[in-house]
Amino acid sequence: MSESENVAGEGYAAWLGLGAFVGLLLLLVSCICQRRNARLFGRLPPGPWGLPLLGYLPFMDRLAPQKTLQALAQRYGSIYQLYMGGVRTVVLTDASLVREFLRHEELTARAPLYLTHGIMGGYGIIGAAGTIWKYQRRQLIDWLKTLGMTRKQCETRAQLEQRIGRGVNECVQAFERACESELELDPLPALHHSLGNIINDVVFGVRYEREDANWLYLQQLQEQGVKLIGVSGMVNFLPWLRHLPANKRNIRFLLEGKAKTHKLYDQIIKRCEQQLQQRKEQQQAVEGEEQQQQQQQQEEEEQKESCILEQFLAERQPYSELYCDEQLRHLLADLFGAGVDTSLATLRWLLLYMAREQRCQRQLQTQLLQLSETPSLEELEPLVYLRACLSEVQRIRSVVPLGIPHGVERELSVNGYRLEEGTMVLILQWAIHMNPEYWPQPEQFRPERFINANGEYAAPAQFIPFQTGKRMCPGEELARMMLTLFAGRLLRRFHVQLAPGQDDLSMEGETGITLTPQHYKLRLSKLTKP
Repeated sequence: MSESENVAGEGYAAWLGLGAFVGLLLLLVSCICQRRNARLFGRLPPGPWGLPLLGYLPFMDRLAPQKTLQALAQRYGSIYQLYMGGVRTVVLTDASLVREFLRHEELTARAPLYLTHGIMGGYGIIGAAGTIWKYQRRQLIDWLKTLGMTRKQCETRAQLEQRIGRGVNECVQAFERACESELELDPLPALHHSLGNIINDVVFGVRYEREDANWLYLQQLQEQGVKLIGVSGMVNFLPWLRHLPANKRNIRFLLEGKAKTHKLYDQIIKRCEQQLQQRKEQQQAVEGEEQQQQQQQQEEEEQKESCILEQFLAERQPYSELYCDEQLRHLLADLFGAGVDTSLATLRWLLLYMAREQRCQRQLQTQLLQLSETPSLEELEPLVYLRACLSEVQRIRSVVPLGIPHGVERELSVNGYRLEEGTMVLILQWAIHMNPEYWPQPEQFRPERFINANGEYAAPAQFIPFQTGKRMCPGEELARMMLTLFAGRLLRRFHVQLAPGQDDLSMEGETGITLTPQHYKLRLSKLTKP
């Protein structure tokens, strides 16, 4: 080997050694900085490695992602992080930790979900953030209270109960027809129609006939949309997947459904605006004190049957983004979807568990038979076992198993952990409600978990069916009123059993936006007092 080649080789080795030294030095500096940042700003949560670009998505159970995340919690603890595609995701699986995290203002942002927020456009209340979300949420809570959504006994609450009761009684009649005809009943259509019409009444001020073409379309769109968003959920984290044929079809279906739904909403909005204008003109035309009093009484009667849409239009301010047409359309869609989806899934699970758990059903009906044939909330609310059964259903089959995702608006440190801006935070309700440390034998249906030694209802601290924090469900009390009246009146009238051939029915459910049971059929028999 020549002298020049030796020199070149030695030079190359020297540069290689220098590069290795610099690399090790940078690694050391990085470790020191990370440790220093961990002391000053908190450490990042632990978690599994993923694949480049894809993150942990390839290892998720597509049909039951909540179970994959639950298994990771058993390995990494009650807080951990992973990447879903390019989205850093922090998962919380302990209710006390959830409460501590969600009290921070920095965690009120919407999650960085491409598909969901691409469809919603930042409007409404579920996909909104910042000023729109804060203002709209505050207004919505006030409007719901005006309509009677309060735990205090008052006239408006009694009026809201009557509106809910009309829908419940319509469902009871559908069950009655099936019972008298000795037909097997799939409870979904009757529940969907009746529950949906209650929400239609409260949100839009309209009620549909069972066979109305627009109403049938809205029900079908809702049922399919909930599933399709779940099926195409990977697009939220890997936007390029939207170009695949199956996802393109699903997204096209959702966007076309949104356009048609908004067109129907525009018709309802126009009709409501005309009614408000007529009312205003009548008020201006009133002459004389006696006529004014009559007009005031008429307005009070009309206020009893007011709705969210009327409240919005009455307070609308011209040229304000907070009250623009697009915000109104998305708000109405959010309220309808959220109001129907979760309560419908809960009632379907309740009837299924009552049919399977005959001991629990008999114990509940022993108490219900002491009430009137059409019990009111005043009669039903003191029934501890009824409330315990509803709570146990919400626990054992969390209808929003992944919770409502949050986004981190600004970097913050909580409990020694650092959450970076743009992180998605999942409240894994499934894991919280199925943790054997707090719920022994969690797959067993046991309403007694919610009854203390004194026979009183007592919800454990780990029970958060409506989530918590600043983005928790604003319609919790409305949902509770509906669930109590549906459960109380249906199970006061009918004993439910699974129709023959369904003994091996899977209880895993189908995961979309909500966790819903498989379709099932019931056999009904009338309850009579002994």
